[in-house]
Amino acid sequence: MSDRQFKPCPICSIPSPYWDRYPRLVCSTCCSKACDSQGRKVQFFNDFNGGFEAIVADTKEEYPSHLCYIEGVKCWAEEGKFGGIAIEVCD
Repeated sequence: MSDRQFKPCPICSIPSPYWDRYPRLVCSTCCSKACDSQGRKVQFFNDFNGGFEAIVADTKEEYPSHLCYIEGVKCWAEEGKFGGIAIEVCD
């Protein structure tokens, strides 16, 4: 029996892994829909030095914010504790 817990994604309600550290974590499908306030798709990465990086997907220009919107819901992207990116719904 697995200790892994699941809860509904706060955007789409699909069951997703739950981590105590990220209680409002958005599922990976919804993360791929992240946009800026103008509706341009944004992508978040860890750079080669282990830091947070964000770009506007179609132009590859730097996106100087952690703030994004998914399906009109305000979210915050950050570097995950063990690498990767964690996007959570804002309060």
